[in-house]
Amino acid sequence: MIDFKTKQNNIIDFITNNYSNYLSEYNIKIPFITNEFIDFDRFKNDFICFVEFDSTTYPFTYNDDCSITENNIINIYLAHRNNTPDNLNNLMLNSTSAFFKMFRGKGISNSINQKINRIDFFKYIEGTTNICCSKIVLELSIEL
Repeated sequence: MIDFKTKQNNIIDFITNNYSNYLSEYNIKIPFITNEFIDFDRFKNDFICFVEFDSTTYPFTYNDDCSITENNIINIYLAHRNNTPDNLNNLMLNSTSAFFKMFRGKGISNSINQKINRIDFFKYIEGTTNICCSKIVLELSIEL
């Protein structure tokens, strides 16, 4: 049975339970984590992690036991604000490095294959130098 809400909760739990260990290397505190839409007028936290389910596909490939594999694309946005442009850039780069290390070092439950497809950096959000953000595109393959 497909339960997208549980999958979303698993991703958020994975970040909540593991990310602080990797952020501590850079002296960065754990972000506020949300699955709500990105709204910089509403969320004014110094560090925010937005989790967004992008797409899910079911390729016609079967494993040895004839089960179906589901591929999920999840976007993670790591946004920093309330600091100088130089510090925000450093925080953005370091928190992204910590996320990369966490994702490579730990496995997300039920995932048979996981990878980072792309990382983008945005130094100027909404035309201001007071918010920096990185976007990490994750791909998870889950056996159903």
